[in-house]
Amino acid sequence: MRTERKIAPPVAATRPAAEPDGEPRSEGVTSVERALQLLEALAEGPVGATELANRLGTSKATAFRLARTLQGMGYVVQLPDARYRLGPRCLMLASWAFGNIDLRHELRWAEEELHERTGETALLAVMAGREVVCIDSIPSRQSVISVATVGTIWAAHSSTAGLAVLAEDDDLLERYLREPLTRHTAKTITEPDELRALLLDVRARGYALNTGYWQDDVCAIGAVVHDATGAAVAGLSIMLPQFRLEQAGANTLGELVVDVANRASERLGWLRESGGIK
Repeated sequence: MRTERKIAPPVAATRPAAEPDGEPRSEGVTSVERALQLLEALAEGPVGATELANRLGTSKATAFRLARTLQGMGYVVQLPDARYRLGPRCLMLASWAFGNIDLRHELRWAEEELHERTGETALLAVMAGREVVCIDSIPSRQSVISVATVGTIWAAHSSTAGLAVLAEDDDLLERYLREPLTRHTAKTITEPDELRALLLDVRARGYALNTGYWQDDVCAIGAVVHDATGAAVAGLSIMLPQFRLEQAGANTLGELVVDVANRASERLGWLRESGGIK
């Protein structure tokens, strides 16, 4: 189980009146500092505007303005109860910072094999908080394609990578279910018990099947890639229109994705005997 890293709240300090080069500190520099302090304050969980103002040592209006600016850029999200939490773009930057560029290099061959053997879009994605981020993809060579570009973000319960990872970690799943399951299409699962039941099926067969949870008529099949410790570090998937999924057969494609994901895990040092994908 992955240990959550606690980030200490920003410590108030006396700021110098000038930059190291002797130039006066500009208002823009101060705003950048406060924006970064705001993100650090949200790192431990959702916070309201009043509490943000207290932590930043600013007025509530200033804290609100900073939060709204960051929200517009995707770095902060406002919850229904008016509190703020880290947004998907902030989490995407974190995922890159923690070494996912190496995963792209190590697992590119797996994407290429899936793309070559199916002709469909192949992609590699990682969990980043409550979202899943695409860190690499190879587009389909078909005339009708489903596209996933680097940096695309999905809700974990609406993506194959997210479903595959959640199926492996009960503690992670229960933390995920502390917040409402957002709806994206008529097929999106929004009831916790229904999601738990679905993930039992994912765990039993070894792959996740997405039949339009994020976008109508866009399907995907994905499986987890493990590292040497057994941790689920990525999801390897193919994405395709529903009519081609029906033609090829979900089980046939699912077995192929699991096979490639297993071999990708072994390349990263995972021992199949220790558990994981069946």
